[in-house]
Amino acid sequence: MTKQGSFKRAVRKRARESGQRYTEARAAMDQGTVPPPNDRRVEYAALKAHLESRYGIRVTSMAGINFPSWRERPCTVRVNREDGSSWVARVFSSPADKVSRVEGDADILRFLAAHEFPAERLAHDEPVSVLDGSGVIVTEFVEGHPTADGRVESPVVQYELADLLGRLHALPAADGAIARDGGSYEHDGGFFFGRPKQDLAAAMSTLVSVEDAVAPEGRERFEWLRDQVENADDAEGLPEALTHGNYHAWAAVGKPGDIVIVGWAGAGRGPRLPALAWLLRTAAEGGADQVDEVVRGYRKHVQLTDEELDRLPSVLNIKPLYLMCHDFRAHVLATHGQAPEFDGTGWSVHTDQLAANIIGAFRS
Repeated sequence: MTKQGSFKRAVRKRARESGQRYTEARAAMDQGTVPPPNDRRVEYAALKAHLESRYGIRVTSMAGINFPSWRERPCTVRVNREDGSSWVARVFSSPADKVSRVEGDADILRFLAAHEFPAERLAHDEPVSVLDGSGVIVTEFVEGHPTADGRVESPVVQYELADLLGRLHALPAADGAIARDGGSYEHDGGFFFGRPKQDLAAAMSTLVSVEDAVAPEGRERFEWLRDQVENADDAEGLPEALTHGNYHAWAAVGKPGDIVIVGWAGAGRGPRLPALAWLLRTAAEGGADQVDEVVRGYRKHVQLTDEELDRLPSVLNIKPLYLMCHDFRAHVLATHGQAPEFDGTGWSVHTDQLAANIIGAFRS
């Protein structure tokens, strides 16, 4: 039995005992259901004709949107109209993007509007349509971005983001799309969507896709990363709320003091802690004062439970692990099997220190 064969068997056994994350990813790969990243391009002429016919508008120009806030898994286009403000049209094309789910996105935006939450607003009473089998949703375009002048480094922006996230998590529960599984980033063309645990399934999928290509000298780093994903806390069982799938400074448009949150395709009900953890992770890049402002803003609306604080150190790793796995795969493919260099011990120590600081701030 080869070392690689033994490795695969051990991982499968471990996965069966700990929640199936590896075997689910392996099965998806074996069935050919996980595609390369979705880089489908919208035919602007077809989209223009579709929008003009459905809504009785005249489109003067269209352009892909490059701000990360607007640029998400669906193709996202700014639509400039002859008579009226600009719209944003998102065209969904993956198997996860059933028209019913896009209609659910619209229902979530209606719910947020009814509660006066500052999210992007629907551009029409019937905002969802179908173009060549793909769901299309139109929302109002919001000018500006709080990071455009470097303000993402400002504690003021982080406080405002945390305040809005706390408001979101404090909204009342509701039926319909508001109760659908949500909170994941919706990776890999929408094949991993739903609750935050799908971020870990997507992370494992990226590793599964290159496990046979990793050179022997990179196997130890591969196994360390695989172990981190297998043992990460998926936040299941913790308090839940309507939550955003990728919440940090790039999920906002507008100006500081008047921020609007966009990109709700991954939204739904799920554990609330992962969204806060990702905001804290990204805020920490700007320093301890930004972390403190996130804690202060969020606590205006939500008090974390003792169990959430106890599990925070591992939950902090959910989205970073996906990014690490994505970079690992990209490096292996680009270098014909060579694993990237990284210091797992240093990464773990940094995470533990960050978690301790955050927990201390919440308990102070």
